[in-house]
Amino acid sequence: MFNQWKEIYQYREFLKNNVSKDLRTRYKGSFLGFLWTFLNPILMLIVYSTLFSVIIKMDVKDYPIFLFCTLLSWNFFQTTLQSSSSIIVLSGNLIKKVYFPQEILPISIMAGGLINYLYGLLVLIPALIIFGYYPDIHYIWLPIIIVIQSILILACAFFISALTVFFRDLEHMLSIFLTALLYLTPVLYPITMVPEEFRWLFSWNPMATIITSYRDVFYYHRAPAWDSLLLIGICSLCLLFLTQYYFHRLKGKFIEEI
Repeated sequence: MFNQWKEIYQYREFLKNNVSKDLRTRYKGSFLGFLWTFLNPILMLIVYSTLFSVIIKMDVKDYPIFLFCTLLSWNFFQTTLQSSSSIIVLSGNLIKKVYFPQEILPISIMAGGLINYLYGLLVLIPALIIFGYYPDIHYIWLPIIIVIQSILILACAFFISALTVFFRDLEHMLSIFLTALLYLTPVLYPITMVPEEFRWLFSWNPMATIITSYRDVFYYHRAPAWDSLLLIGICSLCLLFLTQYYFHRLKGKFIEEI
């Protein structure tokens, strides 16, 4: 396991170039180009805010900010998993022609999504300040939450990217699953709206803890539930090693399938 990560580190320049290429080509050919990195979350915010503030009345103070606190992190999770599902298949020609640790492909997808999320904070934090939600000492939790979420996403990306090579329908099923998971995660609503008898189900959803932690820091100005967050971090790290091992065992068969 250590040797595999050591080899990935040796190919770090290839990883950097892959991430850079992904960021450059994501909006290639569009008129606004890289500005879509900032416009996408803003447009998503307008749509959801209109739906839940005007059409479906949501009794939450400053609902656009309440939503924006978590919408960016959910978008990081969703878009990374969707992109990772096809990354091995789409990179088939490269895999056949050039040797490199193929783990770099899902890692680059996660890294590109993380960079987009960090750029999104350049929109979120000024918006928070405008509404009177000023940064405070609880922002020290933010790097920890981001690292834990990134580890969880990478673990899922390893598993999904490898499995999709052999089970192509997973790419289409994933979209349905993520849509369902959105409504089973307190992104659009506070966890207090969930009936008490069903709230235990959310403890099995790691994204529910992560999403709630972001909202605690940005919106409620309080420390997240560190014990739950620590548990998710440990489980995510264990899952990362398991899924990376699974990826490593299967990658020798990728060429035959793609």
